[in-house]
Amino acid sequence: MAWRRAAFIGILAGLGLLACGDDDGAPGADAGEGGDVDAAAATDASSTDAAPAGDAAPGGDDAGSAGGTLAERYPGDEGIGDDPAVLFHDDFEAGWGRWDAPSADTRYLTLLGDGAEAHAGSGYLRARVSRADLEEDMYISAAARVGFERVETIHWRFHARFPRVAPNPHHWVRVAAGNADWERSGLANTVPAGDEGFWFDLDANDRNELNFYAYWHQMRSGRCNDGSATPGCEGDQGTTYHYGNVFRPPQEPFPRDEWVCVEMAAGANSVGASDGWLRFWVDDALVGDFRPGHPEGTWLRDRFHPGGCEFSACTEPVPFEGFDFRTSDEVGFKAVILDAYFERDSSARRRERMRERGLEVEDVQEVLYDDVVVATERIGCRR
Repeated sequence: MAWRRAAFIGILAGLGLLACGDDDGAPGADAGEGGDVDAAAATDASSTDAAPAGDAAPGGDDAGSAGGTLAERYPGDEGIGDDPAVLFHDDFEAGWGRWDAPSADTRYLTLLGDGAEAHAGSGYLRARVSRADLEEDMYISAAARVGFERVETIHWRFHARFPRVAPNPHHWVRVAAGNADWERSGLANTVPAGDEGFWFDLDANDRNELNFYAYWHQMRSGRCNDGSATPGCEGDQGTTYHYGNVFRPPQEPFPRDEWVCVEMAAGANSVGASDGWLRFWVDDALVGDFRPGHPEGTWLRDRFHPGGCEFSACTEPVPFEGFDFRTSDEVGFKAVILDAYFERDSSARRRERMRERGLEVEDVQEVLYDDVVVATERIGCRR
């Protein structure tokens, strides 16, 4: 476990340095909202954003390699942690010992035991941040992290619940990929080197819709309509920036105050090819599927619009080209961060938008988690 703890020390420097900015508006809405954050401000110093029928998708179909999903083979997740495909498992029934960090409750993360509240059993994890907390600290990251040996394909399933009518985190959970030495996921306005690493978040906007928010060496800039950062380009916004590229598929919003099963998956590209992919499911239904040739959509600045877009600078939809995430096969998926990252100004903007929709917004932002599994094949929701 020593190498894991060393890896965590390295990533702390990047956890708070997130690309800031809400991504619910017109192209370029991310630019300049927020900024870089130092690690002390972003962490708890006290203790530390469907495949067509018959269309084969990378990563296999919904079944696991041994027949059926892992959840189908292990009802109630009983024994799932012992499967050779599983990299990590925690049902929060046995304390903090399975995570690299934290190793105990923090100001913003608490392990609780209540069978009436947990998704299953009695243990679950709560991330909680209040408006008063954000008045004290502009950037707060309620994050648990675990690292593992590098892999080419990753699936991550967890059950989450948003029990309050309040802004969702500014950025949410993250998957980090890198070579043996690279631990710098989460750096805002940064294009990572292809032979070093890449990362992506799964975020939730204030309408309870999910999207990928990805950084990699071929990511697009929000400066120009064509995604470049060339001064004088069409639509030039006058500044060079590279915040996370947004991939939000059409979807039904997830419900509040109910346990929702979320699974995301990714495949690293073959070096020299654009055959990398991202997918996510909600309650075992495939919602987001971004891979070579699927879906059709339009790039505008740093956002891919499935089905096209209606802004004046939009072009006709074309099949998605796939991801060229890396230039070295030494780069692999190596960590997951169960993060709820809050930012004072973002929370205020989201709170105001929710009020404009007639919602009574609470001052406490809270996310509950249960039944976490990370594996190299399809997991499925806990049965």
